[in-house]
Amino acid sequence: MNRSNRQYSTFWDVKCYFAIVMFVLAMLMSAEDVMAQSHLIPDDAQWREEMRIRYRVAKTYIDKTYMDNDMTLQRIVDWVEERQQDTMVKIVAVEFCGACSPEGSVPFNHYLSSTRLTRLENYVRQRIEIPEDIITRSDHYIAWGELEQMVEESDIENKDDILTILRSENTSVGEQLDSRIHALKAMDNGMTWRLIFDRYFAHLRNAYMVVVTEKSDLAKQYDSRLREMLTPVSLAEPTRCQDVSVKPMAIVAPAVAAATQSHYMYVKTNLLGLALLNANVGVEFDLGNYLSFSLPISYSAVNYFKPTLKFRNFSVQPELRVWPMKNDDGLFVGAHMGFAYYNFAFDGDWRYQDHDGTSPTIGGGLSLGYRLPISANKNWKLEFAVGAGIYPLYYDVFYNLVNVKEGKLHETRNGRYIGLDNVTIGISYRIPYKKNPNPLRAK
Repeated sequence: MNRSNRQYSTFWDVKCYFAIVMFVLAMLMSAEDVMAQSHLIPDDAQWREEMRIRYRVAKTYIDKTYMDNDMTLQRIVDWVEERQQDTMVKIVAVEFCGACSPEGSVPFNHYLSSTRLTRLENYVRQRIEIPEDIITRSDHYIAWGELEQMVEESDIENKDDILTILRSENTSVGEQLDSRIHALKAMDNGMTWRLIFDRYFAHLRNAYMVVVTEKSDLAKQYDSRLREMLTPVSLAEPTRCQDVSVKPMAIVAPAVAAATQSHYMYVKTNLLGLALLNANVGVEFDLGNYLSFSLPISYSAVNYFKPTLKFRNFSVQPELRVWPMKNDDGLFVGAHMGFAYYNFAFDGDWRYQDHDGTSPTIGGGLSLGYRLPISANKNWKLEFAVGAGIYPLYYDVFYNLVNVKEGKLHETRNGRYIGLDNVTIGISYRIPYKKNPNPLRAK
């Protein structure tokens, strides 16, 4: 590859990496809006989802071709798996229920409802792992209540007479048919019974799964944080001025203090870099409740005790950071760009330097880190981070000689580096740099 082609290839790599990093940065910048989306519902609120399948008359096996059973069974599996993977909700209870229509003897109806429940539970638990301690079961259910509700919501003839029978007590003894069945069959020479049987009973032969979910601990933390930000500062006005025994400033001052919050600037250094004789300093600014911008700069112009061992560099690595819970402490993720001149040798045969000393690498990547306070006032922080990225390289390879200042050029290469580009064990100090009087943006 000739020189012009190498330069073109390097330029194209830089454009591609720059576009990728800019896309990641744009996605992360929307994270603050995403994190602020919350229903702000009570922490103890729960949701109940019921999904049921149907059975044929007097049958207990699951027939996927009957009614919409196939679609319902797939929805059960998909729905539960989605909730199990969702970090914002948790499943707190699962109930399996079996039911049957009222016709038939009491023992047989109990058998049907119990077996239908078991068949549904076995089907689901063969496909989804559900902890036993959150499962309850409800069988022996004969759907008189559902039948009453269906009739009440319908326009069937003799509705009032039918409801009177359905709401009456069963006077049969032992294993006999329910007395209400006899009463229904006696109406209109059995026409009412046949109408009810054909219109409603197919929907009463079922088994269903009830899943109860509530907000996860992570969602509660998000909402708690959002409530704190959205809670307006209100001043309770006295009903009569003469009842107030304090000066006006005693009322106003606390309100101003509560509504005015600080954003911070952090001045920091990487202790690991200093240990490697790499002078470095950085600053970081809060951009919002969940975003910050970090700008570290490092420089090294020394050898490691001999001319053939060095890691000289000048680098800048601006980074946009997202703090999932808050932008003061805790976990963060970041997207960064990297710019570096370099000249290094590992005491081997070769020394590597960006081409002509004028061809810095430009790339970018992602990082993950954690910051925690180490002083009582929380101003001093300890930070741990690791990052990786992609960087195009256009560099010279020299013979790594002890007594020759510049060495002898061996060749010029093009390449690409993919790997770690940042390891930080750092310390920082925070300084308030901006007052924010808006309680909606207060941290």
